[in-house]
Amino acid sequence: MPRFGRSVLLYNGAAGAATSEAVLPLAVPALARASKKLELIQTHSKEEFEEACKNSSGAADVLFVAGGDGTVHSAVQVLSSVEEPPILGIIPSGTCNDFARTLTISMALDTAAEELVSGEIKEIDSAQINEHSFLNFAGIGLIADASMNIDPDLKERYGKLSYFMSALQTMRQSESFSIFMEIDGVHYIEEGVAVLVMNGKSIGTHTFPLATIDPADGLLDIFIIQTSSLAAIREWFSLSQPDVSPEELDHITHHQGKHITIRTEQEMEVDTDGEIYLKTPVTIQIQPKRLQMLVPKTAEETAI
Repeated sequence: MPRFGRSVLLYNGAAGAATSEAVLPLAVPALARASKKLELIQTHSKEEFEEACKNSSGAADVLFVAGGDGTVHSAVQVLSSVEEPPILGIIPSGTCNDFARTLTISMALDTAAEELVSGEIKEIDSAQINEHSFLNFAGIGLIADASMNIDPDLKERYGKLSYFMSALQTMRQSESFSIFMEIDGVHYIEEGVAVLVMNGKSIGTHTFPLATIDPADGLLDIFIIQTSSLAAIREWFSLSQPDVSPEELDHITHHQGKHITIRTEQEMEVDTDGEIYLKTPVTIQIQPKRLQMLVPKTAEETAI
């Protein structure tokens, strides 16, 4: 007996590797077995993708989205505005696939599809930023500059390594700026080279297994990286170690909150899930349990 009634697989034909050549042979068999009806929709532009996502939301039980973080970000723009969105399943077929990593979805397309159709449904937070939404993170300063500085040719050739190459180059040129924040009614003034507001655990495939970062806890984690010094870089990467607490760091400050406003003296670019189209100032509001998403069963559940 198929688990789902009507499923839609929406994939971005303009997203390079995330095309029929990679996605369909590997992902479709598992999705088809789990669905009474499976519809495949290929799009070729961001606008076409979002329109197809909107049209599918009313009739589909499950919307499977194949692509990278930008494709997932586009889907979230639509689903966060729908009163009762369908269940969302991510088939990771982009460069970094950061939110799929947060949900511990396999990077192998066939395995990912099997994990999702046999997995569980979990209520996941999203975040509203001005008139838009994000799922993984919003960043200002170094993180946004690094995204803008990525060479498209290097990205196509080296994939996720291009993000590290751009970040290293950007660090040499980064300058600190004043950050004026209000978090749940408390005001802060800090200096830093980057602000990160995180709902997910992974940026550029670098995963931070901090207990405080949970996309289902109704809170956002805010990090201020004060300098681009070697000591600050070491601290940032040390956060991937489970025994490191952000409160013990000297060059990074950490806050949590539900409602955040961020202002800078000069207008600055804002990176949301790798997409740059917003500028400061921004107001960010957590949207608790806004989306229902398919996630793999835990090791304990699988063993039962």
